[in-house]
Amino acid sequence: MDIGNSDLDLETLKKILDNSHDEIYVTNAMGIVIYVNNVCEKHYGVKASEIIGKKSREISEKKYWGPRISPIAIDKKMSITLEQKTCTGKTLLTTATPVFDSEGNIELIIENSRDVTESEGIKHELDKSIQLLKRYQMEVEVLRKKETNIPGFICKSPKMESLLKLVGRIAPVDSTVLLLGESGSGKGHMAKYIHNNSPHRDGPFITVNCASIPSELMEAEMFGYSKGAFTGANVKGNIGLIELAKDGTLFLDEIGELSLRMQAKLLQVLHENQYFKVGGREIQQVHCRIIAATNRDLQSMIKKGDFREDLYYRLNIFELLLPPLRERKEEIIPLTQYILAKFNKKYKSEHDLSPRCYELFMQYPWPGNVRELENIIERLTVVTQASIIDECDLPKSFNQADRPASSTIPTITATRSLSLDDAMCDVEKNLILNAYKELGSSYEVAKFLDISQSKASRLIRKYFPAAEHDLKLTD
Repeated sequence: MDIGNSDLDLETLKKILDNSHDEIYVTNAMGIVIYVNNVCEKHYGVKASEIIGKKSREISEKKYWGPRISPIAIDKKMSITLEQKTCTGKTLLTTATPVFDSEGNIELIIENSRDVTESEGIKHELDKSIQLLKRYQMEVEVLRKKETNIPGFICKSPKMESLLKLVGRIAPVDSTVLLLGESGSGKGHMAKYIHNNSPHRDGPFITVNCASIPSELMEAEMFGYSKGAFTGANVKGNIGLIELAKDGTLFLDEIGELSLRMQAKLLQVLHENQYFKVGGREIQQVHCRIIAATNRDLQSMIKKGDFREDLYYRLNIFELLLPPLRERKEEIIPLTQYILAKFNKKYKSEHDLSPRCYELFMQYPWPGNVRELENIIERLTVVTQASIIDECDLPKSFNQADRPASSTIPTITATRSLSLDDAMCDVEKNLILNAYKELGSSYEVAKFLDISQSKASRLIRKYFPAAEHDLKLTD
């Protein structure tokens, strides 16, 4: 048969319709099914011969599918599309289209039904994924706010006032910042403070401790790696910390611990503002601000060849030196009160420090700076049972800090042969006499030597009889 030159015969037309992916279902104006292709068997589990010739209402009573759509199309006199469920568990997207005769009366209703069961499942999974993604985004936002939700610096000293004025001018620009200062002086706190006052405040704040990542892994962690970059690499590769910090801040803590090889790589990133993933050939752009910090003397490291001079000058476009806590004593008491309030809230307690504790805090040199202050207050808040934290609750280092500098253990110069007992007696005598001359009371001597006050009084009387009268007054 020459299809191109003749009309389609009924048999050819039936072949075309029966091999259609969609179901075609036709009823006349009387509601009688005059045609349905073989796809109906896949949709309802019945053959076309069991449907053709029957009234639509009769078919609908068998509940092969629902809801009915043709009555709506007849009533509206227009094409209608609905989602239907079948008895076999299929989901159909059905469009019913009325066909009118020359007088405007409905002649036929043609329904086209497409199986969207799989699409429905995909849509459901997509909806679940979207909801899960929204939840993750909310959790990330909460964690980000928690990470960067820090109070402003307690600023009571001229040094900190001057520093924060400079930070106020630096924070809004994207230039690299190098933070210097002793361990525990607040460099991480300052990095977050700069981030919170920068245009990147709504982006991520990613901290990289350069000392904690092995040098052989640092490049992959920092830059990420491409598919197949090395044995066992993720099929899709992996993003690096620089990419993770996109539109935010990358804080490189302990920058002085980077290997010379990674220093060269970092210099290239800062110089060209781009990099390659490990094993990759596609250029990656840097879209984050970089803040570095160290407690090392980088100038000395440069002289020894342990730190690249060109990297140093690229990092310290803005160099900020955080003063140690002992150089800003005006802030010790306000910081103590702030930290104490924080841990009182955390541990649901109501502790306070005695005046003597505040006095000792002011005298203490704080070698560990603010971090040490925070650790000590947390420990005191947890272990002290009384509501007032007193001198006796403090670590021994505070008592040592309060002792006169000359109160040290004496040395013995042997000018004659001594027995062990005689030598120990001489040491004990020297300790007691020196301590009593400098401290003036058995209580202070006992505290200094970590012995009971009664033992201190007895030893003072033994080695310094002239102190008998004074001991009666002070003991």
